[in-house]
Amino acid sequence: MQPSFGGGFFYDENGKSLGEKYYAYRAVTVNQSPITINGAKFYKLADRDAYIKVTNISGQGRVLKRNAYIYSTSKKRTTHNGAWKLYKGSTVTTYGGSYKFKNGKRYYRIGGPAKQYVRTSNFN
Repeated sequence: MQPSFGGGFFYDENGKSLGEKYYAYRAVTVNQSPITINGAKFYKLADRDAYIKVTNISGQGRVLKRNAYIYSTSKKRTTHNGAWKLYKGSTVTTYGGSYKFKNGKRYYRIGGPAKQYVRTSNFN
């Protein structure tokens, strides 16, 4: 069992959405080896015939192109592993796609259940 850090949709074997949503931090049982469908990687669920995107489970490593602060909301900064900011050139694991905050800017989730986000413009 692994937690899903990003919410999303279930997909069929052709990579088409089943229209059924799952929520972040839900424990899911997946097969260990990812499958590539239409150029995107998916995990097959062990208990049903559906797939979820790898980035929502394992995350994706992204390299920072400039120093970046960690945010919990569009205006409030927070810490991640004891640090208030992340430094240029470091690799950060992001989960799921980007989120648009009420200030109109887009952020990637970097923390698990904690509200920790970094602006997308800080990545390559």
